Amino acid sequence: MAEFWNLIVKSNTFNFAILVIILAVIIAKLNLPEVIEKIKNDVASAIEHAKNEKHNAENELNSVKKTVANTDKEVTEQLQNAEKNAKNLSDEIFKNAEEQIKHISENIQRVIAAEEKNLSSKLTQETVNNSMELARQNIITRLNEDSKLHEKFIEESIDAIDKVRL
Repeated sequence: MAEFWNLIVKSNTFNFAILVIILAVIIAKLNLPEVIEKIKNDVASAIEHAKNEKHNAENELNSVKKTVANTDKEVTEQLQNAEKNAKNLSDEIFKNAEEQIKHISENIQRVIAAEEKNLSSKLTQETVNNSMELARQNIITRLNEDSKLHEKFIEESIDAIDKVRL
């Protein structure tokens, strides 16, 4: 019997049978059909999720394409608006500058006129002062030359005062 046992143990068929028994026990313990069903459900769920993601990505791509398609038009419109705004602003600045130049010119003319009047007044006053000084010196010189003129001027002054009183 020992030989028979040796022959069975060394036989490939016996070893294969033991392997099948062990695998059957493992499969029974692991509940392999449920695990396979769960993996199958997970794969199906992952595929469905990927389909949803693909659909969402396609929708987003279409939305972005629509947005990008209008971008050139929007950029052109914004450039045109910017150009109009720049032109309007330039015209406004030019108009304001012209008005300021006009006001400055008017102010300058007023200052010049006032300075002319002031200068004219000073020159007139200086001329009057110089004329009076010359007249004074002339009178003094003539009085020094002729003493009778002194008395004549006094009499004329008294006569002028008398005329004013009457």
